Amino acid sequence: MISTFIASALWVVFMALVIIILGTMAIAGLSAAPWVPLWKKDIRRMLKLAGVKPGEKVYDLGAGDGRIIIIAAEEFGAVAVGYEMAVLPYCLAYIKIMLKRLKPKVSLKYANFFAEDLGDADVVCTFLSPAAMAKLRPKFEAEIKPGGRVVSFAFHIPGWEPTKVEKPNQKTTAVYLYQR
Repeated sequence: MISTFIASALWVVFMALVIIILGTMAIAGLSAAPWVPLWKKDIRRMLKLAGVKPGEKVYDLGAGDGRIIIIAAEEFGAVAVGYEMAVLPYCLAYIKIMLKRLKPKVSLKYANFFAEDLGDADVVCTFLSPAAMAKLRPKFEAEIKPGGRVVSFAFHIPGWEPTKVEKPNQKTTAVYLYQR
């Protein structure tokens, strides 16, 4: 009897976790973009195009498993901040940051980036849906400081003219750079 109760309780806990994980991924996907990890070579393209320098603050909106913020800190010497609101990628990123001992150079926030202040960012990285980019435009206009850069993989900011577009060939996805 007790083992049946324990098994049932474990099943309920497991299903609750699955619902939480899938629910947060659905909310994140609908509000900004589904989690689609970038190749490290594409992350390096983004950070090089943005001209990230040691000590600069790099924000990643929708940080997923933390690839951008980890590479920004390890390879470019940046202080990196990621925002993620889906539980599974957030947990994966948090574990990677802890294992690599990147705190305090890298921080990860379980938050909706639409509600966060981006005012102290030198570079903001995005790989978000066209709808999210349109929604972010007024936020960028209000909060990105003069000289600040926005670098976006695949999708442009509607109504803004990019400073540079990097697309080496037809098979390569475009990266857009905007400077305030």
